[in-house]
Amino acid sequence: MKLLRPFLLFISILLFGWLFISNINLINVATTLNEAEISSEIGKVNSFTSINQLKEFTIEKINYMEVIRNRFSENALIRVAVISILVLIQIILYATKGNFSHSKSLDL
Repeated sequence: MKLLRPFLLFISILLFGWLFISNINLINVATTLNEAEISSEIGKVNSFTSINQLKEFTIEKINYMEVIRNRFSENALIRVAVISILVLIQIILYATKGNFSHSKSLDL
């Protein structure tokens, strides 16, 4: 038990760090760049002269959105698994509460 608590605490800190880092890339820090990309896509749509070009473009975008949705779903499942493991670790740490040293605590 003496080594289990520090090991679980270390694993817990690593998993929290991984969750933090994996969510940083979801923050929209380049809003201006995204707006420019959207304007460019709107310009492409407005430049189409036939309905067939528009259909091809739309199908391509829908397929891309499906790929992105699947990737986000996989990442969400991984995060749920990590959070579940963290909850289990925290429950074990709480259930085995105790000091790492066997010294008596002082009342202040």
